[in-house]
Amino acid sequence: MRLLVFLLLMLPGLSFAQEATAVTASVLDTLTPLKADQFIGIDPYNNIYYLKGRALFKAGMNQSIQFSDLRLGEISTVDILNPLKITVFYAETQTAVILDNTLNEITRVTFSELENFRNISHALTARDGQLWIFNTDLQRLELFDYRKKRILSDFLPQPDNALDLASDFNTCWVLTANWLYQYNAYGSLISKQAIADFDSIALYDEQLFVLQNGELFAKAKTQNSLYPVKNIPESGFQFYYKGGILYLYRSAFISYYNLNLPK
Repeated sequence: MRLLVFLLLMLPGLSFAQEATAVTASVLDTLTPLKADQFIGIDPYNNIYYLKGRALFKAGMNQSIQFSDLRLGEISTVDILNPLKITVFYAETQTAVILDNTLNEITRVTFSELENFRNISHALTARDGQLWIFNTDLQRLELFDYRKKRILSDFLPQPDNALDLASDFNTCWVLTANWLYQYNAYGSLISKQAIADFDSIALYDEQLFVLQNGELFAKAKTQNSLYPVKNIPESGFQFYYKGGILYLYRSAFISYYNLNLPK
């Protein structure tokens, strides 16, 4: 009986909250023009990060700087969780580049050149000197120390490879075709939830967001409910969230919204 109760707690499906409990965004009277291929986000110092061509740009009040390495191909993801150690991942060449706050290179890891060769599909910032990576050969999440070039924690294999990862220093969410997994940095599975038709996930300020068919949802922290975010464009935007502000990039402008999120 105890095992059955445990499984029921571990395997609940995410449910969509009713319209009455939607999260309503309040638009602020602020617009920032931006010409970008992809909006990445805004750091605590209000620097804007974005991709244009094969370059990462950081634009502040007085200057704009950039990083690029054309030999590595297209940039797959940029993680600005720690703006002093930014993770830029190139899936094509299996390379993660760590940059400082001036976009100068600190170090890089080419996973295909490591002694214990592995193919990875995602790489995101974890704790200091570590990366969350998804090993597609073994179909599992791993915590990788890029200074010592070794795995610190590995996780139980999954039946499917990851479609998307969302993480902070201590937690990583893994999205597959049918499941959403949550792990901690000690290698433990915290939750496994049945899902359907999720396009992507993001974790900002410990808040999980989900995109489904172009619509944005916020997950309640204390229950398995997804709340639609209302009063924003229906689709065709890129977003970031920080300090109670939702930033939406659409039609060459960043717009700003107050967002009171579910508990």
